[in-house]
Amino acid sequence: MKRMGSNIPGQHMKTNKFALFFFALSLLSLPGHAADSISLSAAQIDALDITTAPVSKASHASTHGLPARVVLPNNQLFIVSSPLSGYIEKMEANVNDQVKKGQVLAWLQSPSLAEAERAYLEAQTRFQLASETMKRDKKLFDEGIISQSRYSSARSRYIEAQAALSGQKQILALSGLSEGALKALAENGKIGSALALRSPLDGFVLEQMGIAGQRVDAASPIYRIAKLSPTWLEIEVPAALLPRIKEGSLVTVQSMHAEGVLSSIGKSVNPASQTVMARAKMTRNIDSLKPGLKVEAKISSASENLWQVPTESLARIGGNPIVFVRTPSGFQARFVEIVSESGTEVLVKGLSGGETIAVHGIAALKSALSGSK
Repeated sequence: MKRMGSNIPGQHMKTNKFALFFFALSLLSLPGHAADSISLSAAQIDALDITTAPVSKASHASTHGLPARVVLPNNQLFIVSSPLSGYIEKMEANVNDQVKKGQVLAWLQSPSLAEAERAYLEAQTRFQLASETMKRDKKLFDEGIISQSRYSSARSRYIEAQAALSGQKQILALSGLSEGALKALAENGKIGSALALRSPLDGFVLEQMGIAGQRVDAASPIYRIAKLSPTWLEIEVPAALLPRIKEGSLVTVQSMHAEGVLSSIGKSVNPASQTVMARAKMTRNIDSLKPGLKVEAKISSASENLWQVPTESLARIGGNPIVFVRTPSGFQARFVEIVSESGTEVLVKGLSGGETIAVHGIAALKSALSGSK
C-alpha cells in the first residue's frame, strides 16, 4: 500500500531543504577547522539561511537623558559678610541686581570700627615719636655723645612702634577700609563708625541675608554674590556608560540649546546609585541655566573604533560577546567589547571598516563553531 502524499512536490522540496541544512551542519564538524573559523561554501551559507550585512561606523557615541544639576564654580561664588559687629544702617543692593566690583552694597554702623581707628591713630603717633627719637639718637651716637646701648634702645622702640602701626593698619584693612580711607584717616585724624560693604567682583546678587536695622556679629553673612558665567553641570553618569565618554566630549542641554565641554570625570562610583559624577563647563546659551536647576544632559564624543551592529548579530561564548565576520572561506568568530546597548542596536569595539558580519542564522554558526572545537 502506498503512503498518501508521498509524491507531493512542495513536501519533496521542503524535505530536500532540511536535508541540505543538516548536511551543511555535518560538514562543519569535520576535522581540520580552526577553533575560531568556520569554512562554508556559498551553497552551505544559503542552506543555513545565513544573511550578512556590512558593519557601520558610529558617527557619535551619545548618552541621552542623563540627570544633571546646574552649579557654580567655587571661585565664582562669594559671601559678603560683616567684618565687625554693629548694625546694618542701609541696604543698597537687592536680589537679582547686577553689581560691579567695589560697588557699595550696604552701610554698617560699628563702634568697633571707631575703636580700631582710634587705636590706629595712637599707633601712628607712637611710631612718629619713635622715629624722631631714633633719628636724633643716631645723630648723637654718630657724634660720640651718647652710648651704643642708648641708641640701640631707641632703635628697638622704633621697630616695635613700626610693627604696632602695621598691625593696626592691617586690622582696618580687614575691616573693609580702603587704602584711600586709611590715608584720609592718617591725614585728618577724623574717626567715624560708618563702614561700607562692597562687592568683591562683577556679578549678580543671588541672596540677601540681612535687613536694615539688624544687629550683626562679626562674620555675619549679608549678601551672596556670584559670577554666573561660565556655569557647571554636575552630571550623574551610570558606571556602565563610562567607556563611552571622555573628557573634552560635547555636552548639551537640548531643551535650552546650551552647550559646553566635559571637563572632568569622577574617580569613584556612588555605591547606592552606581553612578559617577562628571562635570561639564557650559559656555554657550547659558542664560537659562540657573544655579540649582535640574536638567537632562546629553554627552557626545567622537566614536573612535566604535561600530554599530544589530543586537541579533551577537552570540556569546563563556559569557563573552562575539560576532561572526565574513571571510573568503566562510566566517570567523570575533570577540568584541560591548560599549552600550540601545534597542535593536549595539555599540561595540573590535571590528574594522569594510568588514561584513552575519546578522541572521547566528544559532547555526554558533552550533557549528562549538562542533568544530
